[in-house]
Amino acid sequence: MLRLMPDEGQVSRYVIELETSMAGAVMSTQQIYRTETIASVAGDAIEIQAVVDSSASTAAMPGMGAPDLSGMSYAFGLDARHRVTGLTDAGTLSPAGEVVVRAMLDSSFFELPEGEVSPGDSWSGQGTAEMPAAGGGTLTMETDIAYTLAGLDGDLAEISIEGTLTMSGNAGGMPVAGTGTVSGTAIFDAGRSRLQSHDRVLAMDLTAGGMPMSMQMSTTRGVIP
Repeated sequence: MLRLMPDEGQVSRYVIELETSMAGAVMSTQQIYRTETIASVAGDAIEIQAVVDSSASTAAMPGMGAPDLSGMSYAFGLDARHRVTGLTDAGTLSPAGEVVVRAMLDSSFFELPEGEVSPGDSWSGQGTAEMPAAGGGTLTMETDIAYTLAGLDGDLAEISIEGTLTMSGNAGGMPVAGTGTVSGTAIFDAGRSRLQSHDRVLAMDLTAGGMPMSMQMSTTRGVIP
């Protein structure tokens, strides 16, 4: 039985790296150092206080870079299956920062199984996320993910992530639509009751303004010892 049952006051520091590529060319990158503290645990409801220690980004084109989140703080909720329940307090987030953080929370692509599992067992999860796009646009992403317990090493549970996604919306004033895949691996530390690492890749075939294009979004997240 894999469950998120942390102690109040537990602190974890993460580094998160994101990269977006189009047609094989890197269009933007972002690196975030974030400290998370378990603010409260009430039954199945867990609230986490997050502080962005530093944030840096690069962009190949104007309008594609992410806002600087350095020094901003906010709070969000999780349930015992590590499913994000939403932003509970926008804290000191700027309006642009809040849009980015909400998108990151909605596209967490991770949840623990409902019941007991053994290596080889799978469970599913679906989600919807609103993603900011170039030119002030918004993309809606819907996902259908299969999670599989790939193996156990002591308290560490390795979970593979495979699924499909659909995308629709607008970017730069153009309609965007497409489909793609999600793949990755997560390590859940049952002993410390936290996500130790989470790597994922979104590969998409899109049509923007009638023109076909390919996009890849890679994200890695890991605990800093």
